[in-house]
Amino acid sequence: MEKLKIGGLKQSLELCQFDLRGPDLSEKMIGELSKLMSAQKINIEFLTYASNRDSAHQLSLCINQDTFSAASNILKKHGALPCGWHVSSRAHVGIITVFPHRSAINILGAVMVSWTESSIPIHGIATSLSSISFVTDYPLMERAAEVVQGLFTLPENRAPLKPEIRYIQSDIVKGK
Repeated sequence: MEKLKIGGLKQSLELCQFDLRGPDLSEKMIGELSKLMSAQKINIEFLTYASNRDSAHQLSLCINQDTFSAASNILKKHGALPCGWHVSSRAHVGIITVFPHRSAINILGAVMVSWTESSIPIHGIATSLSSISFVTDYPLMERAAEVVQGLFTLPENRAPLKPEIRYIQSDIVKGK
């Protein structure tokens, strides 16, 4: 069977994941959460939202592993989240992002099946028009990337798999 072509593959740095679940999502909640994180110079690398049939809501976000304690303190602080919301966390996760080439549904299924067969957990999935991102355990990232590379044909001139630089927020403001 011929391998599907993909446009590229990217692996994140080490992250941690927070899942927030609650009964009611106000319009302001995501903005307020972003402000709290931003005030502590915490970048949100991954954010998904889901609403269940029973009117439960879930936000899932990944941030740099180095900021796990600071983010935990923010999210667990009394009053940071609306009444009835609960937080669970998972340290040491990473994201493998696949850039599909006209075969997004086939690629999604192929990765899910192959990772399940390889005992690689999936803690989250996000899709867009240009990418499919899978959250998994960071210690398994190399194996997860190898499995994905074995499934698909990558372009010859692709970008590096691992990030070469890391962006952080700075206190320095440059004048005009």
